[in-house]
Formats: sequence, C-alpha cells, structure tokens
Amino acid sequence: MSSLLNVPALRLTARKRSGSFSEAKSLARSLSTDRPGTPRPVEMESFGHIDASECGFKKVMSKKEGSKFFGSLDNVHAKTFMGTEHHSMTSSISLEVLRRAFSTEAVELTKETDPSGERQLAKTLNPEELMKLDFYSKFTPTSVTLSHFLDHSSGGGTVEDSFLFLRREIPVRLANMMMELELLPAALHAQPACQEIIAQYGHSFQDILQFENSSNTPEAHQEFNEVITNIRLRHQDTVPRMADALHNLRDAGNLHVNSKDRLNQAIQYFLDRLYMSRISVQMLIAHHKALFCPEESRKVTDGFRGTIDPACDPAAVAQEAFENAAFLCDQIYMDAPKINLKCTNLTDKSNPDKIDFVYIPSHLYHMFFEVFKNSMRATMEFHEEADTVPEIDVHIVKSSHDISIKISDQGGGISRTVAENVFLYLYTSATRVKLSGGDMGGTTSTSTPMHGLGYGLPLSRLYARYFGGDIKIASCDGYGTDAYIYLKALETDARETLPIFNASSSNKIRDTKNQVEDWTKDE
Repeated sequence: MSSLLNVPALRLTARKRSGSFSEAKSLARSLSTDRPGTPRPVEMESFGHIDASECGFKKVMSKKEGSKFFGSLDNVHAKTFMGTEHHSMTSSISLEVLRRAFSTEAVELTKETDPSGERQLAKTLNPEELMKLDFYSKFTPTSVTLSHFLDHSSGGGTVEDSFLFLRREIPVRLANMMMELELLPAALHAQPACQEIIAQYGHSFQDILQFENSSNTPEAHQEFNEVITNIRLRHQDTVPRMADALHNLRDAGNLHVNSKDRLNQAIQYFLDRLYMSRISVQMLIAHHKALFCPEESRKVTDGFRGTIDPACDPAAVAQEAFENAAFLCDQIYMDAPKINLKCTNLTDKSNPDKIDFVYIPSHLYHMFFEVFKNSMRATMEFHEEADTVPEIDVHIVKSSHDISIKISDQGGGISRTVAENVFLYLYTSATRVKLSGGDMGGTTSTSTPMHGLGYGLPLSRLYARYFGGDIKIASCDGYGTDAYIYLKALETDARETLPIFNASSSNKIRDTKNQVEDWTKDE
C-alpha cells in the first residue's frame, strides 16, 4: 500500500469531522467512525488526485470489523507523525503533505505564544516532545456518550480496546489544553501556582507518551494503570491552585472580577475550558480503572458499571449531599435548614414518585452539595434573628428528555447586579478562605470549607454541562433564590462537551483589551 508521505499530488476538500475516514456511518453506537483525535476541518488547496485507500485510512467493510467500542489513532499516527519503515520524515514533500493535511489556523498562533520565542512548556518538554504536543493538539477530542461508557462497561469492550483508546485520546485532550495554557497573560504565567500547573501538564504528557507504540499486553496494561493513577493524583488540586494564582493576580490589582472586564472574560473562558478538560480526563481515567484495575474494581459499588450508576437515584444523592452540607452549616451557624424533597416522574404513571436514570452519582453529588451550601448559608444569615428557619424545597422532575431539579430557598435572594457574577470564578460574597498547604480544598478534600473559595457554582455548572446539562439561577431579591439543575434523561443524548484548541479559542483567550462603551450604563 502506498504511503501518504510519498504521494506526489494530493487534492482534498474541507475535511468532515467525525466519520470522514470511514463510511461505516450506520454504526451509530460505535466509535469506529468517531476516531479519537479526528483531524480538524480545514480548507486545502488542490494538489492533484489521490485514492483514499492510499492514505492508510481503511474503510470498515462490515459491522463486525467496525463495531469495536474504542478505536485508536494507530493508522493515522503510523502514517504521519512517527513515519514508517519505508519513508523518512525528512523529505520535503512529506513535510509539505503533513503540513497541509493536519494544519489549522491555530498552528501558526502557537509561534507567537512568547515574543522572546521561548515557550512556557519548553521548561518541561524537550524539542521532540514539543513537536508531538503540536501534533496531538491538531486533533479534535472524541466526545463520548454515557451510552458508550455504559456499553463498554457492560461487556461491550475489553481492556485492550480501552488501552488503545486512552493512549491516544488522553494525549489529544492534554495537548489541546496545554496549547491554551501557553496563551495566558504574562502576569498569570509569572504566578508560581500557574507555573506549577503548566509543569504538571507537561509531566503528564510525557508520562502518557511512553505508551504511544507499546504492545497491547497485560504487562503494559498494569504499567499504564500506574501511570494514569499518578496523572489523576497529580492534577487533583489543579482547580484550587489556579484559583490561588488568580487570587494573587486580583490582589495585586491586575485582575477585576466582573462580567464586563475583557481580561476577566478571557480568563473565565479559559478556566471553563481548563476545568472541563480536567473533568473529562479524570472521567476517562476513573472509568478505566474502575473496570480494569483490580484495586479499584473491588471498591466499585454494587450495581455500578465502572463510575456509572445505570439506575442513579437523584433523590438519594440529594439527601446525602444535603446531610453533609447541613453538617458543615451546623458547625458554623449552630443550626441548619431542613429539606422538603419531592419527585415527579412523568414517564412512569405506575410509579410517579420514583426517579432513576443513567448518570455518574459523584458528579450529581457535587452539584447538589455546592447549591445546598449556598442556599443554607443564605438562609441562615437572612433569618439569623428568627427562632426557626425556612425549609429548602427540592423538586425533581423526570420527563422523556430531561431531568429537571429545582432547589428553592428563602435566603433573601440576590440582586440582578450580583446575579450576573455568581458563575464567575473567584467571585464570592464571603470572606476569602486561605487554604493550608497539603490540602487545597479540591473535590477530594477532607476539609471542604462552607464558602469563600469562589469556584463552587461555576465548577458545579461545568459538571452539569459535561454531559449536556446546565445550571441556571433565578432570584427574587429580598425573598429567595431558585437554582435549576438540568440533566439529560437519556444516556444516548448525554454526550461529553469538550474544549477544542483552534484559532477561535486562541483569539478569545488573547482578546483582553477593554472596548469603548457603545451604550450608556448605570454608574
């Protein structure tokens, strides 16, 4: 078979996203047509004609051949970046074809990351690793549905499939985020906590690269499990470390946390992407280990499929989160509101008070816990002179498409001006909490504070948005606040929302200059 690298002429139109390298589109529940690391759409010039079969992208000929849950980049990788036994990467035609085949506008932008020419990640990665970083950043992360995760954990996939998928998908997701880390303002790069985060991503990328071409054997799987465990632990405190760096930037007067400031808008946009990427990588690792790591699989709750509960009970999760939040509240205010919980299942007339759906209980718990903490604090402070405090009402509704959760408190509400900022990282109406070294207050922390970190609600919204949901706030100033959590009721609809590094994202991160106002405004 001819290699892509020695084809003298190439004519391609704009690449389609998923499935452009395979015509097996009828396999709706297979990732074979949604390859990890799909090259991004890009307009290309005409260079003559080439048969697709000569590019190393094989058409799936049957459902059996294409029904594996996890694909890999092996074909793409062998024919491009790493080269083959018969062709050299040093030939000019090879480099030109590669440049055109995998280029995006964002590639040129990376050269401008540092005016001095030195890249932030050059402190951690060597030139060859930087080259691989640029290569992997040109691929779009594969968005996986809850249904795919569930099928894989129910016998539809093997440890070999998962290994092949993760060794390609994790570096793609890391690389997309690392390229954006390099675009942050110099003042933020100068913060030690930010430098540490960048170095940690560099080390994780190095660790995962060692499995690029490793054999698919039990020994490799065991070593892989150890490496991804270290990666998960390494990034455990990414959120509070970045928060600390931004707090220092704000305290120095270089950052104004409000919804109008352009620098803050750019940083908020980046933080959403950084934390979403982190959530997604943690999900891939946790799910793989829960299925294929003996130490982890023994800890999996009965009935779970990896990290997923096929019959997740939102009422039970809400009750547990409320009790833990009430424990914190009682420590500070010597009392806590009670909960009034109601369920309405519109899809099952025979059991209208019982709701279950496919979801990740730990993610749902995080959303409930953060919303309850805010509601409890507002309720206790607004009714501090009262003998009794109002209950917090929770109504969970399941329809054919959505799980809608309404959490209502009578904590005095918030003004519309404040409401604009509640989902901004670093924004908090409470006193800032200083975290001691060694316990940064991350999601695995054993000493989570009641308030004052300034990232509880925005991070909870990311957990909801990760699988296509959302969190909304509606408030009556002077009375109370309603928080709405929306989730997908069907696992086939719940697809990962992942950041993609490209020219558009680069421009949004770089656009930090405030514009001249073109509307009158309240002073």
